[in-house]
Amino acid sequence: MTIESAATFFVASILVGFGVIVIAGILLTLNNLFSRFWKPIKWNVYMPFILAEDPRVEQPTANTANTTIKVKK
Repeated sequence: MTIESAATFFVASILVGFGVIVIAGILLTLNNLFSRFWKPIKWNVYMPFILAEDPRVEQPTANTANTTIKVKK
């Protein structure tokens, strides 16, 4: 592969990527313009790694910690 063909391939892949991005933007814009006829596409993405609850756990302090051990007889 010569440097000219590698450069041509590189530029062509960049232009194809830009073309796909532009087409997706046009489709989203048209869909949102005519959204009264159907449900519009939302920009947010489902992320399963976001927790519904706050992951921070309160650490017990010396005053609130239960220091007694109950022994079953």
